[in-house]
Amino acid sequence: MARKKSNEKVEKILNEIKNSTPKFKLQLDKKTTITLKTEEQLAKWMEMYPKAVLLS
Repeated sequence: MARKKSNEKVEKILNEIKNSTPKFKLQLDKKTTITLKTEEQLAKWMEMYPKAVLLS
């Protein structure tokens, strides 16, 4: 049986998840929108889909 995690550890994990939200939304076509975290990812996707539109 696993031990229960302390509240401090649970809060730390939750904060990491909340703070790792994507920074960019990229619309590849009319039906497909993806979220990206870094500018490197954005550059890669823009290279693959030159007609993509950056939403935010």
